[in-house]
Amino acid sequence: MTVLVVGTGAREHALAARVAESSQVDRVTVMPGNAGIARDQRLACVDAQPTAESIQEQHADLIVVGQEHLLVRGLVDRLRERGRLVLGPGETAAALEGSKEHAKRFMQQQGVQTPESRACTSPEEARRAVDELGLPVAIKPDGLSRSQGVVVVESLARADAAIAAIMTERLYGDAGSTVLVERAVQGPEASITLLMDETAWLRLPTVMTYKQIGEGGSGANTGGMGAVSPNPLLDDELLRRIESEIVEPVVAGIRSAGWHYRGFLDIGIVIADRQPAALEFNVRLGDPDAQVMMPLIDGDLAALLAAAAAGDLKGAIESAHYAVRRQAACAVVAASGGYPGSYERGNRVVTDTVHADGELARHSRLYFAGVAGDTEAADESLVTTRGRVLTAAAIADDAATARRFAYTRLMTTHFDGMQYRRDIGGPDISATIVEEGTTLLPQFQKRGGLLPVVVQDVKTMNVLMLGYANRRAFEATLDSGFATFWSTSRSELWMKGETSGNRLPIREIRIDCDQDAILYLVEAPAGGVCHTRLPDGTHRMRCFYRRLDQTNELIHDDPH
Repeated sequence: MTVLVVGTGAREHALAARVAESSQVDRVTVMPGNAGIARDQRLACVDAQPTAESIQEQHADLIVVGQEHLLVRGLVDRLRERGRLVLGPGETAAALEGSKEHAKRFMQQQGVQTPESRACTSPEEARRAVDELGLPVAIKPDGLSRSQGVVVVESLARADAAIAAIMTERLYGDAGSTVLVERAVQGPEASITLLMDETAWLRLPTVMTYKQIGEGGSGANTGGMGAVSPNPLLDDELLRRIESEIVEPVVAGIRSAGWHYRGFLDIGIVIADRQPAALEFNVRLGDPDAQVMMPLIDGDLAALLAAAAAGDLKGAIESAHYAVRRQAACAVVAASGGYPGSYERGNRVVTDTVHADGELARHSRLYFAGVAGDTEAADESLVTTRGRVLTAAAIADDAATARRFAYTRLMTTHFDGMQYRRDIGGPDISATIVEEGTTLLPQFQKRGGLLPVVVQDVKTMNVLMLGYANRRAFEATLDSGFATFWSTSRSELWMKGETSGNRLPIREIRIDCDQDAILYLVEAPAGGVCHTRLPDGTHRMRCFYRRLDQTNELIHDDPH
């Protein structure tokens, strides 16, 4: 079986990578994908805009549409008209995400508990709704806004500003022609994701997603800055209530409408005093939800997806051996500087610059989103193109270990302006990882991109010289085995002794406890290391050949 996954982000990367593990799958292609996904040896990318015509040309046995705007615009319907086997809801069903007003009406029709709200078509009407519902309220553009449009306000001034930004300034374009003003319910949020068709539904691993940009849930909403699975807030009793009070009525409503919903359905839920209430629908996998769900799914996922696309999920569940692994997963998103507002682009992405140990490589991986190939570089370098750049995800037997692996993997990656939350799944552990871990994570960003380097003779332990290294210089040292530095005056790499032949072979590299200073133990060449020549024409053996006595006078040691 050949599978085509339609989308560009880390969500599609995670889904495609998991599908590729199926013994039934010969090839997985992502359209259009990105340069980071294209690095994955199990996957191929087709750099073309996904249309019914371009997808048809791929002749895939199964097509999985991952992006909400394509679903809302009816791409699945056009593909099915061409006789393709495709997973994803049609345009009518996809309106559950395409219009929050429509989704609210659907919830109410099914008797699903949901916060009171008003749909408003003018700023004046929205302001009246704020007065009627009382603060705090959530203000949401009715249409698609890449999960960034929801604003919870606790003052009239902020409400006015949010309404103006959405409806008058059209921050989200036509998506803001109508806004939903919703009574804000205080409590943690959760999401329940289903794989479903008209015959059956499966609940995928539960997820806790971190939407806000800042630690502790502060700052603006984003598309998601991290996630953990399973969701620690959802015990068995609460899950049973959610399924009976929300999931089952929603599924029954979809079936009674005759939509033949074949795909993923993500239900956003708020929990106040253990009372669950539905907030919204996503008609596809969440992001970064998928990055923690996919590694925890056991069984033949490709077989399940194909069966659901054909309307025979019930018949495939047993043969596909679907189960949720009794492990934990954590995913942390790295975003561009300035995101979720105006963000930086074109910054070089350095990944896996250090030699990660085998355990880290087995338990974690990077899923790419906002990256492209660097057209000006001779190698396969990546540069940033969007707000959310990549996700570091990990799986382990317990949540704490999964967090450690995810953050360690993230810290092997760097680009200028890189930002990420340090509290995904718990308190900040970055200092512990750097100071006590076994993975090499030089902290170049702590000192403006440069780290001091002390060069010492491995035999005499004399300090020969000092220098600076950036990531490129450090990588060149690791690759060549000779001490290489960054010239701060010339802004270029230089290898000590390259022109004279007196290079410094590295015998050992030591990193200080904070990993923000480096020591090179080298074998000093007979010709010396100092560029200054002695009267006999030879070089000094070292640059540090004078010392201060107790009167602060310089004493000349034997330079040899």
